Parts: sequence; C-alpha cells; structure tokens
Amino acid sequence: MGEVINHGVPWEKRQKIEKTSKRFFAQSLEEKRRVKKTEKLVLGYYDSEYTKNVKDWKEVFDFIIEEPTLFPNSHEPANDKELAGWTNLWPEHPPEFRETC
Repeated sequence: MGEVINHGVPWEKRQKIEKTSKRFFAQSLEEKRRVKKTEKLVLGYYDSEYTKNVKDWKEVFDFIIEEPTLFPNSHEPANDKELAGWTNLWPEHPPEFRETC
C-alpha cells in the first residue's frame, strides 16, 4: 500500500491521530454508539454501510472542522433546519480524541 505525500501534516501529528483513533475504535460497540450518527445528525460514528446489499466490514467516525467555510449549494439563504445536523459529536473516551482529531 502506498503512502499519501505532500499533504503538509507532520508525521508526529499523524502518529498521534492514528494512536487516538485506534483507542476509540477499540472500545465496546456500546461506547462507540454513544456518538452514533442518525438521519438527523449526519456526523459521528457508524458501522452500518452497505455495498450491493452486503454490510461493509468497516467503522467510520465523521466530523468537520469546528469553524468551516461553507459554500452554499444554492443562491437561497440556508435555514437553521438544514444546518442542524452538522454538529460534531465527540466521544468521552478517549478524552484526547476531540483535541487530537
């Protein structure tokens, strides 16, 4: 497997992210599902993605930067209902997960 290069993320930071992520995903399913994404909350943990009606063998934790630059997909102003699900859900454990990621 090749390595992604020229991205500007220092090696030490990548190592810390990998270590912290492994600690999160090594937890019990019950603990991870405390920050599970839903139809209304589009960010967080999930493990129920399907490809061709077969459940994938992967787990994911989606999050966005805290103060993103939003690019509208329409000339119409966004309403609070459209943006409501775009809030990061951070797990309690490991405690450094939010800061690291």
